[in-house]
Amino acid sequence: MLFDVESTEARASHLPPQTDGAIAVSGHGGGKFFTLGEMTDVVVDFEVWTAEPAPPTSPFEDRFDGAFTVDTERVVLGSVTGSPADVIIELPVPGPFQLRAFRTSTPTVNSDFPELDYRHERWLLQTWPSSAQTSPT
Repeated sequence: MLFDVESTEARASHLPPQTDGAIAVSGHGGGKFFTLGEMTDVVVDFEVWTAEPAPPTSPFEDRFDGAFTVDTERVVLGSVTGSPADVIIELPVPGPFQLRAFRTSTPTVNSDFPELDYRHERWLLQTWPSSAQTSPT
């Protein structure tokens, strides 16, 4: 999840529900990203750009294009289960942002959990201020 936890208005529960086949949803406050399998190791690369970047050249299986709005310049990228690896990210401005998420998911064998659908996933999240935010006035 990517979320503006310091906002007094945004709530993760107000984000839209997952639709069939969607790897993510986004809205006021941030976004939720959905993994596959019953247990998943996740590696996330998060990129903040000043303008829309080129999509990655390395292959990803799945893609999401969306937008979110934050009330503060600080978001947390972390697990909904309260992972100790949560990261605070400083955005350049509050307001509207564009978001692209890319996911690759690979089944793996885990000797500790052989009966579960165990996966390794790599995600790339790219975000940049919406054009309304960056246009000259």
